[in-house]
Amino acid sequence: MFAGSGSLGIEALSRGASLVYFIDKSSRSVQLIKDNLKVVKAGEKSVNNFKVIKEDVLKFLRNKKDMVWDIIFIDPPYKIDGKIMVELFNIFSSGKIINRNSVIIYEYFLKKNIESEIKLMKVLKKSYFGDKIVSYISLL
Repeated sequence: MFAGSGSLGIEALSRGASLVYFIDKSSRSVQLIKDNLKVVKAGEKSVNNFKVIKEDVLKFLRNKKDMVWDIIFIDPPYKIDGKIMVELFNIFSSGKIINRNSVIIYEYFLKKNIESEIKLMKVLKKSYFGDKIVSYISLL
C-alpha cells in the first residue's frame, strides 16, 4: 500500500513472496515501480509474481474483500490525512482481507501517534530507524 518506488515489495519478491501487489495512485510511482521491476527481472528470473496497480488504496481495498493477505506493507506519505489511515485500519480490522495470522507492517514518522488509527488492532513489535518507526500489527 502506498508502494512508492516498490522497494519493499521487490525485496519481498526476492525473498520468495509468492505474489506481491504494488498499489499506488501516483502515475509517477507506478512508472518507477515498473522500471525498478524491469531492472530486477533482468537480473533475477524468480521475480515474476506481481501486479502493479494504479489506484487509490482505499478504493482498491473496498473492491478486494474476497482476498486475504498474509503480509501487508504500508508506507504512506508522512503528511497523509489521519482519517484515511483510520479508514484503512477499519477495513483491516473487519477481518475480511486479513486474518489472525496476517501481519501489517506500518512505517511512519517517529512523532506520530497511531493509537487512534489502529484502535481495533494490536502492535506486536516496533523497530526504530532514525526518524521512522516500523510497527508490526495484527488483529486483536
